Amino acid sequence: MPSTDLFLASSLVLLACVLPASLLTLLARRAGWGNGAVRRTVWTGALIAFVLLIGQAAVVIWVEAGAARASVDQAALDWVVANRDGWETGFAIVLAAIGGTAALTVLTCAAVLVLGYLGHWQRALLVAGASAGSGLLVIGFKNLYDRNRPPRVDQLIHYGGHSLPSGHALGSIVVFGVLAAAALPVLRRTAQVWVVAATAALVLLVGWCRVYLGAHWATDVLTGWLLGGAWLTFAVTALALMSRAPDPDVPAESDAPADPRQAGADTAEASR
Repeated sequence: MPSTDLFLASSLVLLACVLPASLLTLLARRAGWGNGAVRRTVWTGALIAFVLLIGQAAVVIWVEAGAARASVDQAALDWVVANRDGWETGFAIVLAAIGGTAALTVLTCAAVLVLGYLGHWQRALLVAGASAGSGLLVIGFKNLYDRNRPPRVDQLIHYGGHSLPSGHALGSIVVFGVLAAAALPVLRRTAQVWVVAATAALVLLVGWCRVYLGAHWATDVLTGWLLGGAWLTFAVTALALMSRAPDPDVPAESDAPADPRQAGADTAEASR
């Protein structure tokens, strides 16, 4: 492996594994590591993220061996090219815009402003960090894997740059997922089900549109989902730990007396 690729790979390991692990360790200590529920939250999140990272590594090895294109990628591309339709093309272009960098950035900024306005600055910073981190992961892994996009003749819109992983697939699962996770605690159970279902459907549709438009191979999208899913798992686990830890933005109950009359009595007693 060239020295530049080794440095890039090391940087990505630091970003994708070491930094999230450090953050979760800090949050777990604040939430109380002695609490069994806290430990289960951390270990469950770590296990899911590990499985997803192993899964994306397996897909990349499959791609590098050339078996993916021969068995899945080319067949999927040939099928969508042969079955393209006018209204589906328009729908796919709209989905590509929704899952693109510009739309995800605007959505993230709006969410950060709302959370900050409501006083949830820790959650706002987490949402911003998750979104920014997903962008760095896309850039880093695209340069590391260095895979070419499908042939230009099959692309409805010509795209440059590398193909693996799909930035739309990775970015959409992280941004839509972390925003849904941040919103769930304040929603009723029925609304939670609808939000989760809508988020999953939107992520799947954004991935589909990248293959439909000829911008990516199917395994590019799958790798983006797996890698983004691991990053999302870290973010959701962090949100869960934040909900268990004392919120520094909210005064503790012991900081203010429960009864104003008692406060007046205490003040009078102290002045004697």
